[in-house]
Amino acid sequence: MTTWKSFLTRAVSALIALALIIGLYVSMGINGLKIAVGFIVVVGTWELMGILFHREKSVFLKFLFMTMTLAVFAASITSLSTGSIIYAIATIVMIIAVLLSSHKEGNLEFMASFHAKSALGLFYMGLLPSFAFRLLDQSYGLSWFIFLLAVVFAGDTLAYVFGVLFGKTKIMPSVSPKKSWQGSVGGIVGSVLAGLVCWLFLFPEHRLPMFLVLGGLSGFVGQFGDFFESLLKRVADVKDSGKIMPGHGGVLDRVDGVLFASPVVLAGVLILSHLLS
Repeated sequence: MTTWKSFLTRAVSALIALALIIGLYVSMGINGLKIAVGFIVVVGTWELMGILFHREKSVFLKFLFMTMTLAVFAASITSLSTGSIIYAIATIVMIIAVLLSSHKEGNLEFMASFHAKSALGLFYMGLLPSFAFRLLDQSYGLSWFIFLLAVVFAGDTLAYVFGVLFGKTKIMPSVSPKKSWQGSVGGIVGSVLAGLVCWLFLFPEHRLPMFLVLGGLSGFVGQFGDFFESLLKRVADVKDSGKIMPGHGGVLDRVDGVLFASPVVLAGVLILSHLLS
């Protein structure tokens, strides 16, 4: 009973978030959705900082990490090539800052760990969200953005339902104890069905197989986004990335799959555009 109550809480919370996003689009168009993505990046970066560096006392290093992450995102939504340059520079800046501020303590393990976490964080919340943002600038950008959210969220929902009803065999109990192979298969089915629905209503002029394959593949990769965030939280010994969404936790708990699936969908869009040109 508690499980289904939790599911209902998650559903209501997701619907409220969806209503806010729709409201932004109705009032501001595509720019409203871009603002929503930007807000998610800011909040998600704050949450990620709390996960990666929750034991770090240096306010300066934390502030620098957040600044560099947002700089990578801002550059990447303008140009992916520029974004890669800023990512490299931001990583070097973090390395220099950690070396200069921490070398006197002589804790080499700490410095190496901070460097690795910084590079990971810059990629996770600097580069990955930019792919979702850039989807909005493509032809039929709104439709592709809806496709991305649909395949990930439908996959997440059916994975939860299948896991509750049929889940017996765990996939990675050390990383995410509740997730089962049965739930994972249900999730992929949900993503494929979402791809079918999107094709019917948004892309009927194109061939169906492309959307079924892209939906299933994006949903599959999105599941690993969920596993990855679970890994980060377990290492940091935190239950949720935040408390902004009842039933979900933080922003990262809701968009972890979207982050991983976004470059896959964007790659599919570019491939499809090339085939049709």
